[in-house]
This record gives sequence, C-alpha cells and structure tokens, in this order.
Amino acid sequence: MTDLDTTAPAEQFFSTESREALAEASRKLAERLQAHTEALLAMNGTENHETLDEQNAALEELVADWNDAVFEHTGTTPLLLDETEDPDAEDDTEEDHVISVVSRFDLRVVDLDTLLEAGRAAQERHPAELEEGGEADPVETAEQAIFEISREVGEAWFELPGIEMLAGARAYVVPEAPFDPLDPDAEDITTELSAPNGIPTHAESWA
Repeated sequence: MTDLDTTAPAEQFFSTESREALAEASRKLAERLQAHTEALLAMNGTENHETLDEQNAALEELVADWNDAVFEHTGTTPLLLDETEDPDAEDDTEEDHVISVVSRFDLRVVDLDTLLEAGRAAQERHPAELEEGGEADPVETAEQAIFEISREVGEAWFELPGIEMLAGARAYVVPEAPFDPLDPDAEDITTELSAPNGIPTHAESWA
C-alpha cells in the first residue's frame, strides 16, 4: 500500500461521495469476482479462448475502478497496476519511415585488362574481411573486378575503368502493406532485387 499523499489537503479525502463510490465499486468487484471464479471453475479446456479473455477483461476493468475508488477516498492505491497506453492518445514517437531504393545497371566490358588491374588494386587497398586462415578471391573476372571496385568507392558505374554503361535506372519506393522486407540472407539474393509493393516517389534513368 502506498503512503497517503500528505501534500494534498485532507478534506478532499474520506468524503461522503468518495465513501459511497468506494462501496459501489467494492460491490461490483465482489459480484464480478464471484461470477469470474464460477466461470473459471466451470471450464474444462474445450472453450473458445476468447471466452476466457472476455472474462479476464471484465474483471480487470472492475479491479482498476475499485483501485481508483480507494485512491479517491483515501489518497492511497492498494494495487500497483500496470498502466497501459491509451491507443487513442497521440503518439509522440516518430513512425518508422521506410524507403526502398531499387536499381539496375547494364554494363559492357570494353577493356578487360584495365578493369582487372583496377579491381586488383582496389582489393589490395581494401581487402575483404576474411575468416581466420581464409584468402581473398583472386580478381580474374570482370564481375569480381567490379565487385572489388564497388566495395571501395560505392556505385561508380559511370567511372569504372574499361567499362561502358549501356543503361541504368533507379527507383525510390515508399513501401505499403503487405510489405516483405528485403532478406539479406536469402539463398538467391536476386529474388530480392525487385521493387516492393508501394508508392514510387522518384525515378531516374541513364542510357
């Protein structure tokens, strides 16, 4: 039981009105508790779970009312109940704002030797994090070279050595339900590279 709030004037407690309100709240709680107990004892586990939820909710509401009535009468709260947030109350926290950016670039290799040289140099400057005892993949293909360069400088599609960009496009989408987030651990990551359900806000393309 919490202590009486001595900062509040004593005359606001123990009034005729608060006494009557507490008596009424106690009567309703006693009746509900008896009915709740009888309902629980009659259950055998085959009932719809919603029935139990309804019984619990009805009792919880009256317990809260009784607790409030005790406070109004005495300035104390016998039960330290968990306060749940009002679903209708204004949420001060910013909603999660997700933007999906989907892009594709088609590239033509015009000078493989130059590309491989640039890829190997990028790998040396920014070696990949390897497991103990592991070795970096040798840069022997155009794909590996572009991968290593991109790890170092980002999406440098317009400046890749030995590469001509045939076409490129990028779209910005604000996802809407149903929204399937991108799974970076998917076995086939290419299946994840598509625009999600949502509203396209911006788009750009190059050719």
